[in-house]
Amino acid sequence: MQAANLQSNIWKAAITLIANKRVFAAFLSAYYLTIPDTTAQTVGLIFLAGNLAGFLFEIPSGYISDKFGHKETLVLASILMFVSSSFFLLATDVAFLILGSAFMSIGQAFRSGTFSAFMHETLRGLGKEDQYTEIMGKVRSAGFGVPIAFAVLAPFLISISYQAPFILSLVLDFVGIVAAVTLVKPTVTPEHVDEVNTKNFKQVVQEGYKLGYFKYAVFNSVLIAVLMGISIYRAPYQEFLNIPVIWFGVLFGLGRLGVTIILYFSGRIKKSFKNITSFYRFQIILFTTIILGLVSTTNPWMVGFFFIIMNAFTWGLSGIHNGFVMEVIGSSKFKATLLSIEEQAKTLLAGLSALLIGFWVEETSYQIAFFLIGILLILVLAPQYIYIKRSLRNDHTPKEQ
Repeated sequence: MQAANLQSNIWKAAITLIANKRVFAAFLSAYYLTIPDTTAQTVGLIFLAGNLAGFLFEIPSGYISDKFGHKETLVLASILMFVSSSFFLLATDVAFLILGSAFMSIGQAFRSGTFSAFMHETLRGLGKEDQYTEIMGKVRSAGFGVPIAFAVLAPFLISISYQAPFILSLVLDFVGIVAAVTLVKPTVTPEHVDEVNTKNFKQVVQEGYKLGYFKYAVFNSVLIAVLMGISIYRAPYQEFLNIPVIWFGVLFGLGRLGVTIILYFSGRIKKSFKNITSFYRFQIILFTTIILGLVSTTNPWMVGFFFIIMNAFTWGLSGIHNGFVMEVIGSSKFKATLLSIEEQAKTLLAGLSALLIGFWVEETSYQIAFFLIGILLILVLAPQYIYIKRSLRNDHTPKEQ
């Protein structure tokens, strides 16, 4: 009976992922610009303010999750997303936008490491722990695939009212709350409970260091943060290039379709990489090429194309990264806390990246700003990649012996 109940967590998890996707993501930053006194630099400031809120709650959220329950934390995360959508719906000035952004980041903070940890424990309870990448790839694929319809629909809703997509988002947030509440808690061993209750945060960090996790967390945090920083200006740049708003949802939806396909096959794709360093090398080459393509043209549809593939690979490859790091920290009882440390770094760096790009856009142009942030990305990732590769022989993780 317990196995049957746990099995239901898989489809319920997909529903929570679907509800968690922001219907208004395709045009949110463009929506910011409709509010009085908002500029490209203000967009960066709003994003940074929201991410700072997420930064402050990221590690505490993981620690709270490990101590008081993964399911309870997922319910709280869903409620916070509902509050965020409400602030965006009611926005009349920048303060409301900041609050909406802050609650969205905090909700994501409480969900980030917790969701992966909860599902890892679920699959362990089902005896399917070794299928984590494959199963979660398909779950995340559904989480990105189904909302494509909402993303494409959003610009049409704008023709009715700019508030209409946020109303739809509130409905989905409510569905997400119901799905989270009905999740089934995996059985946790007494030893697990005792360890969570007695270890302090310093010991958790020491455990992460001992497992060799943090070098991977730093690399992924920097990479995703910069890509998120660029993506926050997707809608303003497309609007600057006179791409009709009606197309924003279509272009965004195509990117999400790419995410869906990549995630669905992430189990197979992961097997094509010898180890995590070969995966990171592939990412460096891939995203450098995409950024160079983005800055090499002002053709509206080519720019749209490069944003599509950036969107697709940024989140599509996330399942593969999660699969690799779960092999590193899978034995830890503090997966949510450790994953939250990575998310905290990612959140702060993404905010700083967006602010820096916004400043460069105001002082130069979108193309130059994207080029400069791309150069900065390479300057940071190259030595980190070399460090990871050199330390490979000293690691003792399953994929790196």
